[in-house]
Amino acid sequence: MQAATKRKAAMLFVLAASLFTAPNAMAAEPCSTTPARFNIAETLWQAAEEHPVHITFMTRFDGVKMPAHLQEKYPNEMTVVLQYEFGKLNVKDDRFEVLVWFKGYPERLVVPFNAIKAFYDRTELKCSGS
Repeated sequence: MQAATKRKAAMLFVLAASLFTAPNAMAAEPCSTTPARFNIAETLWQAAEEHPVHITFMTRFDGVKMPAHLQEKYPNEMTVVLQYEFGKLNVKDDRFEVLVWFKGYPERLVVPFNAIKAFYDRTELKCSGS
């Protein structure tokens, strides 16, 4: 991938989403609502080294596309942090798609907004559940 098309961000896997749980997590807006989707889309474009974005999603949700080896490793849910390297971010009305690097190899993730369990802008919970 050409350097000009690379965006700064990274993937960090977290086994338990509770590491990022805010005290008011129960009061957060559901991620499946229209305002939450707009907020997610806008915030994704801001992801960068100084602006990490945390996304916890259900890996077996209808429409999620990810490599089989990651599906095996994370059979129920996965948390990613976009922070250092990613590319080809594409935000649609119902999902986002991103190319990320796992152990030096690019892999494509497709995540429908309805699959998102929690979305954090830095460490602030923006939405949870569906």
